[in-house]
Parts: sequence; structure tokens; C-alpha cells
Amino acid sequence: MSVIFWPSVFLMLGLLLLMLEVFIPSGGFIGLSSIACLVLCLCYAYQQSLGMLAAFMMIDLIALPLTVSLAFSLWSRTPLGRRFFLKPPAPEEIGGSQASHHLDELVGLEGRSLTPLRPSGHVEINGRRVDAFAEEGFVPADSRVRALRIRSGQLVVRGMLDSVPAPREEWHARDEESWPAAGPSAIATTTITTATAVSPFEDAP
Repeated sequence: MSVIFWPSVFLMLGLLLLMLEVFIPSGGFIGLSSIACLVLCLCYAYQQSLGMLAAFMMIDLIALPLTVSLAFSLWSRTPLGRRFFLKPPAPEEIGGSQASHHLDELVGLEGRSLTPLRPSGHVEINGRRVDAFAEEGFVPADSRVRALRIRSGQLVVRGMLDSVPAPREEWHARDEESWPAAGPSAIATTTITTATAVSPFEDAP
């Protein structure tokens, strides 16, 4: 029997138990058994020579991290392991997060509100549907809006209301159109004509 037989047996047994500890919950019993086997491996190696002890210690330092990494890699593929690890983001989710970084391209453009902004909602600007925040607090649906700035990753918009002339202004405008063109009034012309007709009688002897 070779001198490295028992150290090798206990080394392999200790690494195997360490891998089983990852897959089988035993309250630490399998892990303690793995440590005991590794200690026995070093004891048998020390009984042979100090050189063999140093060699098995180096093997332990290299084999232990590799075994633990391999065990966790295999465990993450099991149904139980998938519950503990987050799923990678879907391609459409990555695309949506990248699109949020291009909101600054919409600043200064005009669009329309798809939903009422109270003060948050959805708007369509440049053919894109984005979340928006109304600066004035409320914007009705299907209203013209203008993108102002980006705040906390959200587009801030302002409603654009069409200006409608007041009824009093329209009334004054219609009156001005009905007034006659500028020139001497009829009353002033009559007064001048009367004064001209009377003046010869006032000069008579």
C-alpha cells in the first residue's frame, strides 16, 4: 500500500462531503465531517514526512476553493438555486432602460398628452410614448404640451393652451370695422356751410 493512500482517501472524502454540504442541508453535520476528513488527511501525511505534509497542505489550499466554486455553480442550476438568484433582464427591459437615457433629445419639442396629467401621465412626443410630469399640476388629455427639462429621470412638460380673444375684444373689433373712414364728420361740414351762408348778411349795411 502506498504511503499516500490514506492521505489521498481522506482528502477526496473531505472534498466530496464539502460538495454535498452545499446540496444537502444537514445543519452543519456534513460540513463538520468534511473538516474532520481533511484534518485526518494532514495527520496521515505528517506521519510520513514533513514534505508530504507541505504537499497536501498546498493541495488543500488549491482544491478547497475550486470545490466550493464548482458546488455553487452546479447548485445555482438546480430548481432551488434558481429561486435564490435573480434572472437576467430581458432584451426589451434593457432597451427600455437605454431609451430612458435619451429623454434629453425631446426637450424643447411639442407633442400631445395621451392621458390626463395629474400631475403624472403619458405623453407622445416625436412619435414616442413617455412618462411625463405636468409643471402646472394638471393638463387635460389630448392637449398640446411642450417638453421643458428632465427632472429625476422624468420628462417635465407644460400645457400649451390656444389663445382665444375675449368677447369684449371681438365686440370692439366689429365696431371698429363698422365705423366710417377717417375724414370730416357730417355735423362739422354742415356747420361750416351754414356759417358761410350767413356771413354775407352780417356784412351788409
